[in-house]
Amino acid sequence: MFIGYLRNDFEKDISDILDSDILFELELLKQTYSIYPEYCFAAYESGKIVGVISAYEFHKHIFINILNVLKQYEEVITRLLKLLIQNATSMNIFVLIEKPLENYVKAFNFEKHSSFIKYMHSGEATPFNFSNSIAKQVSGKDYENVSKRIDKEVFMDDRESYIKNDCSFSNSLKLSTQTGFLHSYVVNKRYIRISPWLMQGESYLDAEKLLRGVLYYRGLKKIFGFAPKDIKEITELYESYKFKKESVFSLMYLGEKPDLKLENLYAI
Repeated sequence: MFIGYLRNDFEKDISDILDSDILFELELLKQTYSIYPEYCFAAYESGKIVGVISAYEFHKHIFINILNVLKQYEEVITRLLKLLIQNATSMNIFVLIEKPLENYVKAFNFEKHSSFIKYMHSGEATPFNFSNSIAKQVSGKDYENVSKRIDKEVFMDDRESYIKNDCSFSNSLKLSTQTGFLHSYVVNKRYIRISPWLMQGESYLDAEKLLRGVLYYRGLKKIFGFAPKDIKEITELYESYKFKKESVFSLMYLGEKPDLKLENLYAI
């Protein structure tokens, strides 16, 4: 087995990962690799990728946005994490990892910040009012200014280029009001991910409008997002629109504890 930097022709070698995980975000990996190849590593067995990790660097921290291994190679997580940590010296590192796997990151002295629920909408039609008036209110005409201001308030970091360019795809849907913004993108032909979705405090009504917007515009595709488990107002909003709990994830950190405003973080 070879474990090292992700090779630039990785798309031809990643079929086993794609087959094993319907939600694997190939476009996100490609975009991250184009910006931060130094934070992209993979494990190869007989020329095929059996595990992969990638991360994005912000001003104060690095966020591991992909960590995926074939089930029979689960122990490879340790070696991939070690490589990333070695190449991210003196940086704070965050990762959102499924709860059964959190011991792999705890072994590197990561600590738990909070729990998140992966919510999934089945794609079935949900009856609600979405008038022309609401459509205009969430049109996203001031998306860049709103997202820049609110993202900094929630994450306490400079993520402007990420929000403006690097987390955007050709299939992105950007919705906003003056009190929040919601970004969603196509993972594959069946699934849509909401990420990020941030709101100012006490903006529940606008948050509901944004959620109605993504459900309305994204048609009958399945939609998922990761929401903070212990913020009742947020979880109740998802569940009121027929999102189902699928699994629990842990937000883990190495270094300085992130000062996140979870009550404003509707989808990470």
